[in-house]
Amino acid sequence: MVYLFTCAQITYFKAGITESFLHDKTGNSSQNYHLRTGYQIGFFAEIPLNEKINFRPSIQLSQKGFKEVEGALGTSFYWNRNFSTNYLELPINVAYRIDLNKNTFLQIGTGPVFGIGLFGKNKTILTSVDSTQHPYTQYWEGTDAFSKRFDFGWDFLVSFKLRCINIQTSYNHGFHNLLNDGDHKAKNRSFALTIGYPLKKKKY
Repeated sequence: MVYLFTCAQITYFKAGITESFLHDKTGNSSQNYHLRTGYQIGFFAEIPLNEKINFRPSIQLSQKGFKEVEGALGTSFYWNRNFSTNYLELPINVAYRIDLNKNTFLQIGTGPVFGIGLFGKNKTILTSVDSTQHPYTQYWEGTDAFSKRFDFGWDFLVSFKLRCINIQTSYNHGFHNLLNDGDHKAKNRSFALTIGYPLKKKKY
């Protein structure tokens, strides 16, 4: 069996980076804000359901948000917004395994993701001109980052496992509107790249 020389671990620790943005829509007009780099750290289990299919539930802390810049620094108009949100997430994935050799295989999976917003930060710098055409700069920084803390999305993952090391890429497509603002809707979108290592090893 393929598992004879590989580590079919019960639990992994994983850590890596995220690239996230916000899909913003008002009426028929929509835009995607710029990517913001963050982090992801957590644990996931790999539970064989049969020889080819694994159940992969996770618990993770993911940093999301967006960046947006308009104008240019040092000119009469400059707008820089850096918005970060930190979620405790529960992805529930089912993955199909493709064996490459006795020590290496790919997994392709999908499933729902449930999240709850824990903390965040909203930082904005705005440079504009007053009535006398003199530029002035305003700064805002606060921790009120959530209109709604609950989030729901769908996860898509591809993982590469070499012996006990698991390298995973994933995309989380948010479906839940994060705002309480009429027809103004905002939804999370994020990519993640993580490396996992088993906390407990078990050979089959």
